[in-house]
Amino acid sequence: MTDPLAALLAAGAVPTTSLPATSRYADVGTSTYTPATSPGEEPVPIAFLRRRLVPPPERFATVSEHACTEGDRRDLLAARYLGDPQLWWRIADANGILDPAGMTEPPGRRLRITLGPDLPGASHA
Repeated sequence: MTDPLAALLAAGAVPTTSLPATSRYADVGTSTYTPATSPGEEPVPIAFLRRRLVPPPERFATVSEHACTEGDRRDLLAARYLGDPQLWWRIADANGILDPAGMTEPPGRRLRITLGPDLPGASHA
């Protein structure tokens, strides 16, 4: 017998994530994967987040720049420039940073503070 809730989740009829709107994965969506099973074994679908594609940095319009200094942290920069420490990923995206752990290194590194890629004023190259 098929589980009705599992069927609804697999069909996308019921949201499977409760990510905050500020999450970089909020608009990504989910999919399910059902692995092969042995005969007589009921397959169990596995829900996962879809791949997040980051827009190219040139699609972001620069509003300001920040020269990193000793002690800078990505959450503090996001709070200062974007008003929310959880939006640090927007600064990383706009600067093509794949490993945010070293986002503020080395001292002197210049980070672009930008509009989002789909906001008016952003260039769409």
